Amino acid sequence: MKKIFFLFVIFLGILQLSPVSGWAQENQENSATPEDQEIEKALDALSGGPQKKLPEAIVRKSEEQAQRQLQVKEAAGQPSASPQSQPSVSPSGPSSIRQITIQGNKIVSTNTIMSKIQIRPGTPFGQETINADLKRLYASGFFEDIRVELEEVADGYNLIFIVDEKPIIHEIRLSGHSAFKEDKLRKEIPLLEGQILDRQQIKQGVEKIRQLYRDKGFRFVDVNANVDVNQSSKEAIVDIQIFEGEKYKIKQIDFTGLSAFKEKQLRKMMKTKEKGWVFRPGVFDSEKFQKDLERLQLFYQQEGYLDARLEPDFQYDKESREIHILIKIDEGRHYVTGVITISGNKLFPESEIWEALEMLPGLTYSQYYLSKDVEGVRDYYYRQGYMDARVIPDVQLNRDNGKVDVAYKIEEGDLYFVEKVVVRGNTKTKDMVVRRELRIRPGDRFDGGQIDKSKERLQNLGFFEEITYDTEPTETSNRKDLVFRVKEKRTGELSFGGGVSSVDRLVGFAQISQRNFDAFNFPRFTGAGQSLSLSARIGSISQNFDLSFVEPYLLNKPVALGLDGFSVRHDNHNVDFAEERRGGSATLSRTFKDVWKVGGGYTLERVSLDDISSDAPQTVLNFSGVNWLSRLRSFTSHDTRDNVFNPTRGHLASFNADLIGSFLGGDQDFYTLQAGYTQYWSLFKKHVFEWRLRLGTSQEFGDSDEVPIFDRFYAGGLGSVRGYNYRRVGPIEAGDAIGGESLFISNLEYTFPIPRLEAFKGAFFVDAGHVNEESYKLSFSEIALSVGPGIKVQTPIGPVAFYYGLPIANRDTEDRHGKFEFSLSRGF
Repeated sequence: MKKIFFLFVIFLGILQLSPVSGWAQENQENSATPEDQEIEKALDALSGGPQKKLPEAIVRKSEEQAQRQLQVKEAAGQPSASPQSQPSVSPSGPSSIRQITIQGNKIVSTNTIMSKIQIRPGTPFGQETINADLKRLYASGFFEDIRVELEEVADGYNLIFIVDEKPIIHEIRLSGHSAFKEDKLRKEIPLLEGQILDRQQIKQGVEKIRQLYRDKGFRFVDVNANVDVNQSSKEAIVDIQIFEGEKYKIKQIDFTGLSAFKEKQLRKMMKTKEKGWVFRPGVFDSEKFQKDLERLQLFYQQEGYLDARLEPDFQYDKESREIHILIKIDEGRHYVTGVITISGNKLFPESEIWEALEMLPGLTYSQYYLSKDVEGVRDYYYRQGYMDARVIPDVQLNRDNGKVDVAYKIEEGDLYFVEKVVVRGNTKTKDMVVRRELRIRPGDRFDGGQIDKSKERLQNLGFFEEITYDTEPTETSNRKDLVFRVKEKRTGELSFGGGVSSVDRLVGFAQISQRNFDAFNFPRFTGAGQSLSLSARIGSISQNFDLSFVEPYLLNKPVALGLDGFSVRHDNHNVDFAEERRGGSATLSRTFKDVWKVGGGYTLERVSLDDISSDAPQTVLNFSGVNWLSRLRSFTSHDTRDNVFNPTRGHLASFNADLIGSFLGGDQDFYTLQAGYTQYWSLFKKHVFEWRLRLGTSQEFGDSDEVPIFDRFYAGGLGSVRGYNYRRVGPIEAGDAIGGESLFISNLEYTFPIPRLEAFKGAFFVDAGHVNEESYKLSFSEIALSVGPGIKVQTPIGPVAFYYGLPIANRDTEDRHGKFEFSLSRGF
């Protein structure tokens, strides 16, 4: 009986080592647990393909006995047992494991292997446990093959794991390379010497090296890897052989078949460039060129040339190693938009939906504008609370008449309301600071416009580097939770630095600030949305010290309180005196409808003029010594900018009125009126037009005979009319600028991105300005006018601006040749 049992066990072992088919295989696949399937997938990933069926445990009495039993079975010609009659592989009789032995391991320690195995001496024999242990060993990535054997002993069984280890990389050799240093090539290989050999990663490294060469113009590079394994020591040598081939550069790129567009227009879209002198090496990259062709193909389709075809032709000059590229273009017919129909709109009139469309009948048909119009209609419904609205376009191309008919089918869906508004990610900022900026509340219908406005207001706080929102379902079918997710950024700053400017020459600055300050949160002092700043700026001409505090929501109302203390000294090199101002101010302002701000404040300051030269103008001498100014201010503003830090659209309009009087405790009597307007337009992405206009006038009253020289209007130089000398646009007395009582400044500036230089922006500007000595009077024949280019650079210590201004009207002798101006300013 025991003999028959061993024959069956050996027979089962042979079956497990051969392919399984029929009912048995199907039954095994269907009985696999989800966990087993996941492990099998992991093993497949490690080996690069489906795993072989793991062998069942083979019971071994002795090598000789097993061989005799196999021979007896073959001699008897016993038929194979059918799957239905196949007995259990669990041994009869004693079934506990007495001893576990590891054989064949030369690299991986026995302890490491044992740590992967769950079965232990004294535990019952179990086929599922052994199979699970085998899977864990394979998943470790250490072994190419594993066999398991059972050996019967007097009181149980000995379990033997026979492993065939993966080789260790002994050496990685590189040959045939001259264009790159070996260290650079080795960085492309994801394996190091001493690691376990992974042929898939070797393949990845070969492809990375190949791509590195192609990027440098070696179009015909060939890279191969050979692996030599010493089976006795289990050490592998990886030999990577490189045939670099010839490096080709692009001599010329030509186009044929063009009629709708200029060749220059297509060249600008391509990353592939002809070789130039310094900054254009002209190296041919096949993948980059293929993307260029796809980009040009898409451009033609966006412009209505739906049948356009592009075919490249290459001519190689082996002697000069240059490529001539000819792109043959068949533009095909130009398609326009035909009939547009709208259906499915039961809630809103068709006329309102038409307002969301940009691609109208008769205009060029473009897949881009089709997608944009679909999104526009969907956004219209989204803003009305229909979050699940679908817009399905049906496009019919008519090649006979060159028109594309579009039918928009709308599935309006249900109206949704906000169940809860949830804020997540604000670990420092208090919930109320975020929630008071939101313009949508629980119970409101979902309004995409109010959600977007809420996001803009959160961005304008300057506390978060990322703001997103989504929805979560609730138990009520037509209600959803609105979830805002924020990622906080650093709002506190301690900085020191120095630089130069064309106005202040050498300048140094230091600042400690917290934009998200909380006076009552000791010791962190963050989270309440307040602002505290202490700064010092010391230059060769001016020295500024300032301490400011702002509470934007006083008593949790939209009323802002601002407190400020300052000390400023200015050594005016265009007028023969030094000016020093010290004082403090307090302001209160309230916001209405998110865009209007109205407020007022009081400022008391001590102004002194000293170091006055003997030949200074009489206007300066009239105000020598100490003057006290007691100032009341009222102001209002209207702000629709999309972003207060980097606006691209909207406007900021403001009006200020200052009253300075002796009846308030000061020494001077005069008033000042100022109006400002700034408009932003975004023509393309990151292309922004900005127009700034400033008007002002001041006039004395009461016992004062004139407006003090230190509170007059000045213009000229950076910040007003670039290209002119500092403060030289306006009245001049005895060769010195003395300012005026009326001001006009206009600045038009176009800012655009510089390709491949993310931190740089280019600019062109036109400035105009005039300062008149009298109140309420401007003489446009005396307006100073300048033009010029500029560059703006965002650096780790703040933005730097470089401008060259060329005066073209009402120039002094010293202004005729223009002026290069630059400044370093801090962004807070």
